[in-house]
Amino acid sequence: MPLRGPMVSSAATLDGADTLPGLETDFVCRVCGAAALDEFTEFGALPRVTSDCKPFPAGGRLAVCRQCAAVQKPVDDRWQAEAAAIYRDYEVYFQSGGVEQAVFDPTTGAPRRRSAVILDRFAANRPLAESGTLLDLGCGNGALLSAFAELRPRWALYGHDLSEINLDYLSRIPSFHRLYTGDIAALPGGFDLITLMHSLEHLPDPVAGLRDIAGKFAAGGALLIEVPDAEATPFDLLVADHVSHFTQADLARVLARAGYRAAALANDWVVKELSVVAVPGEPIATDPQSPGAAAAVQRRVGAQIAWLRALIAAAQEAAARPRFGLFGSSVSAMWLFGELGDAVAFFVDEDPSRGGTELLSRPVLHPRDVPQGATVFVPLIPPVARHVAARWAASGFDLRLPPEVPSH
Repeated sequence: MPLRGPMVSSAATLDGADTLPGLETDFVCRVCGAAALDEFTEFGALPRVTSDCKPFPAGGRLAVCRQCAAVQKPVDDRWQAEAAAIYRDYEVYFQSGGVEQAVFDPTTGAPRRRSAVILDRFAANRPLAESGTLLDLGCGNGALLSAFAELRPRWALYGHDLSEINLDYLSRIPSFHRLYTGDIAALPGGFDLITLMHSLEHLPDPVAGLRDIAGKFAAGGALLIEVPDAEATPFDLLVADHVSHFTQADLARVLARAGYRAAALANDWVVKELSVVAVPGEPIATDPQSPGAAAAVQRRVGAQIAWLRALIAAAQEAAARPRFGLFGSSVSAMWLFGELGDAVAFFVDEDPSRGGTELLSRPVLHPRDVPQGATVFVPLIPPVARHVAARWAASGFDLRLPPEVPSH
């Protein structure tokens, strides 16, 4: 879950030999440090969404680095102000009363809490001792810490966030010891595991943030990172407070610059997400980008932006029908709700913690409870939308799928 603001102190700077002296930092690449950003001008017309799943107006900026091909949002004064406003009113999993969303376990196919799925895969990759110390950076209301307490009840658990707003939730977690706030550099060391669950993409300077925690590990300690997979989901581009839109190559480059070695880098632990296990120490050298890498990424992102526009048009057409609903209640559905508004009569969600509740004065229905003959639009990437359609083909309501992503 998000860190809800910059993790590093304002004194942190980008290094990188290619950074031009005195250049405004909103034009400097967050991944490689080069002053080489080219903007996608058409992106500014798209509506956006916050990482806590609330509609957000259009007007954002998006760029690609000519040197390393990393996609990112320039961190200008407007982004800083927008992010501050988002974090000021942040509500973790507000759709389900603070309960973490469920995902389909790639191993079993059953819905489970996302943190539990990730920790099972981590433990299979790097066996966990029966006791140790864990620090979760950007801990929010403790979804990861709660799942870890069930997996290893003898570990001492710590969290870090910008404020103590969730301290009451955290204090109820078995083996939870302390919530830290403030500068990461001031934290004590000696942690066997440090986790960043959907936090790194929020940092204005991810390299400096990772360097800040490099000295906080016990001998043999490890870092676990989870971020959205920018190649798999165009919806990540729309999240207003996400700075970096990581690919596997981007993460490898960020880790190497920060002084880490990636022990595992996977895209199959959770659908549409990247999972990283890293250790501080001598990094593995990253391959230089091919001369055409930036151009290829420009085409890919251009196709994603075109698909998002086409998805809006398809949803508007479907919304003209009576008894119209949106499938899902997270980022993509809430983004599209910002465009469709009053046309949406209900939401549909397979997550047991969300079905039977109310969201934005509209009921959230389990698919079994959708009225016969209603129209439900699925704002998900096409492969996932097709799985949804297969599960509910005999449901009795009209399930409308998104268009295919155009080739690039």
